[in-house]
Amino acid sequence: EETKIETDIGGDSKIPVPIKSEIQDGMPAVKILYCVSCGYRKAFDQFSEFAREKYPDIPIEGDNFAPVYWKSQLVMVLGILKVVLSVIIMSGSNPFETLGLGYPGFLQYAHSNKLASGFMIYLLVNMLESNLSATGAFEIYVGGVQVWSKIETGRVPSQEKFLEILGKMESTK
Repeated sequence: EETKIETDIGGDSKIPVPIKSEIQDGMPAVKILYCVSCGYRKAFDQFSEFAREKYPDIPIEGDNFAPVYWKSQLVMVLGILKVVLSVIIMSGSNPFETLGLGYPGFLQYAHSNKLASGFMIYLLVNMLESNLSATGAFEIYVGGVQVWSKIETGRVPSQEKFLEILGKMESTK
């Protein structure tokens, strides 16, 4: 049984709206999943403020939109690798020697330029971690129904569009 109806909110966009049976005691809950590493926390805070000004009792939740599993695992591996490489460089140890591979030139350079090499590793690995963690998401759910997707539309809704969506939700209660 279908529990959602499509409502045209203007333009060519259709927003799924929960029917009255999905809404309890006033406005349905709003959940916004956003990309933390993209800096969308501030946008979430602003949207929460917009909503609470117009609808003071509206429940609003926000959380990170996590990257796909393999990317999050690779970010963890890169974090460990960053620490291991930093320890090797700062301690002056040569793990290649124990493997019978001698003393590679890049490691000799890293040992003689510890500070620069440490910063380089830190910056490069952090850049990779950041790129892998970024989802670009700003997904809005009202009453458990997705009503906006930055991943699909390529943009965050305007304040007016967001309030218009909430207004449509209020009119269904």
